[in-house]
Parts: sequence; C-alpha cells; structure tokens
Amino acid sequence: MRAGALLRDLVIVGFLTIAGLTAIETFCQAAWRQEKFIHVVVDKGMSFSQITARFQESGLVKSGLVFKVLGRLFHIERRAKAGRYRFGPAASMADILRSLYRGATYREQILIPPGRRVEQIAELLHRLAAVDSTQFVSLARDSAFVASLHVPAPTADGFLLPETYDIEWREEAPSVLERMVTNFFKVFNDTLRARADSVGMTVNQVCTLASIIEKEAYLTSEMPRISAVFHNRLKLGMKLQADPTVRYALGKWRGRVLYSDLKVESPFNTYFVTGLPPHPICNPSRASLRAALYPTEPSHELFFVAHGDGSHYFTTNDLDHERAKVRYKAYLDSVRTVGALDSLVGVGQLDSLAADSLKARGKVSEMKAAISKTPTAPQTPDRGPDDGAR
Repeated sequence: MRAGALLRDLVIVGFLTIAGLTAIETFCQAAWRQEKFIHVVVDKGMSFSQITARFQESGLVKSGLVFKVLGRLFHIERRAKAGRYRFGPAASMADILRSLYRGATYREQILIPPGRRVEQIAELLHRLAAVDSTQFVSLARDSAFVASLHVPAPTADGFLLPETYDIEWREEAPSVLERMVTNFFKVFNDTLRARADSVGMTVNQVCTLASIIEKEAYLTSEMPRISAVFHNRLKLGMKLQADPTVRYALGKWRGRVLYSDLKVESPFNTYFVTGLPPHPICNPSRASLRAALYPTEPSHELFFVAHGDGSHYFTTNDLDHERAKVRYKAYLDSVRTVGALDSLVGVGQLDSLAADSLKARGKVSEMKAAISKTPTAPQTPDRGPDDGAR
C-alpha cells in the first residue's frame, strides 16, 4: 500500500509541476516581442542574479523571481555557461534555461574575404564577435606562437585561410588563429606540397607569391596568367615590381603609390630588391594559391598593365609594354576629364555639350590612332606606377 501511495503522490507532483510551468509560461512571459532576434551576453563570473537581470533588461524574461526560482529548482544557477546567446521573439523560460544549462551559445558566421591582412582580420573578428583584436595581432606576429602552429614563416600572415568561420562570442584569439591555420593546411595538402617541390618553391614562397597575385588580380581567370609573368621574371632575375609590395613596405594602404615611394629600402619592396619578399603580404585565396603553383604555360609574357575594366594588357617586350602604358594613361586622363566635367557642368549646359559630342568623338578617334603609333610616353613625376606601369 505504501508503494502505491508513493507512486500516486509522485504522479500528482509531476502533474502539478507541468501545470505550474505551463501557467508560468502563459502568465509570466510575453507572448510576442517585436525584435527579430535578441542577443544576450553572459560574462564569465556572473552570478545567476546578474544573469537574470540581464535577461530581464533584454525583455526576454518578464518575471525575474520566477526565472531565479526555476534556475535554482533545476540546478541551473550554478551551471549557466558564459557566452553570447540568441533567441527568437517567442522564446520561453524553458528555452532560455535549457540553453544556459547546455551552453548553447550563438556562433557568429564570419566571412574572411581574400586579400586581407592580419590587422584587417582582427578588426573584423572584434567588430562581429568581440574577439580580442590586440591579442590576435600580437599572436599572429609572435614567431614562437606561429611556429607552434607549424607555420613556415615568422608571421601568420598568408596562412590564415579566407573562408567562413563559426566564431564564438569573445572566443580566445589563440583558438581562432589555430583553426584558421589548420584550415590552410587542409587546403595546402600533400598534392600541392608535391607541386611546390616540383617547381622548386617552399610553402612560404608559394604563399608569398600567391599573396602578391591576390593583390594584383581583379579577375580570378587572370590569376594564372599574372602568376606566369612573375614566374618568368623570377627565372630571368628581373625585379617583380609589384605595387602592392610597396604599399606593404610603407604601410600605405590608400592613395596612389608614387614614383618616390619606389625608393623605400625594404625587403618587401620588389622595386628595390630582386626576388620574393620574406613572407606573404596578405592572406591569399585558394585560387591565388593554385595560380602560384600552376601558372599559364607556355608563357613568355613579362609585363601587364591595367585595362580599366578589371582586366589587364599582357605583353612580352618593352615596346609593347610602353604602348600599353600609354593606352591606360589615356584612359585615366579621359576618366578624370569626365569626372571634372561632372563636377562642373550643370543640367542647363548638357544640351550645349551634347552638340559638341560629335567633335569630341572625332578627337578621341585621332587620339586612339596616335596612341597605336606611339611607342613611349613621357612620365609625369607625380604619377605613380599604379597609374599604368608594371
């Protein structure tokens, strides 16, 4: 009889508990909230009262007293895990308490675009997931830490694979760096290592060349061809003369590179030194890595100049290269002229300008004809190499 009575009492208690929780959800929680998603950060060391207050402030918990009682009843108050949580507008107390118990924190999906430097990646991670950017940069440049990740260079720059990562809120910088480097070596597998050996390049040299290709190429389809130009120059002992390396040497990320900038004495300035820089200047994409290892073959091209639409002119000799530079500078001059007209011309003047357009077309035709016959052009001292020279 006692066993039967005990079982009956347990059933009654269970029923009352379920009924009570249902009533709590019905009367103590808001049925609908306007926010699409609500994020709540639980910091390390917070008491359950502080956690409760934070959820109340967010509007997710209506009755702090009930929330704390339930947390104590189900032994969650001492097991709540720190992190950033995300809930929908109709999240219940049960949903919240379950997430706190399991540590089901929200992970930000962050895309690391190709061609970014360590500092840029650190800023992105800090802005979107509160990762310590100072520690991230410091560790990425710490040769001892980088060596522990088996990176064959003094810095992690070039070995942080650009792709989408699931990042915990305030995730530790070493953890993020380790994952990014691990993903790099998953891509740079034994097949690519064997290819690097066959072309006589180290992994660091491949990544360094790939980082330059990444910064020079606008079109993925042109990457192998740009790679071939650099491979040909390296074989002939010619300087690479890549403008992005000058920017890296100077830390000059905006504005034009001027001819005076090319004189900076730095191992990263490929107008100053022959061969590759000591290590990558950015973090290249998979496409750039493959292009560095598989340049267009056969190829005798030694120069390339911007075309104006993202593509490039490729040439094999100085004469054709100079002509290509003239074409591009003429294009830049025309763009600047149109820009100046746009800033000066009012709507009322458009009709009169249209009347002159036929004459202008004739002048353009004459200019094109002259360009095609002109082997060289004088260089303007204040213009930089990124105005058309390679």
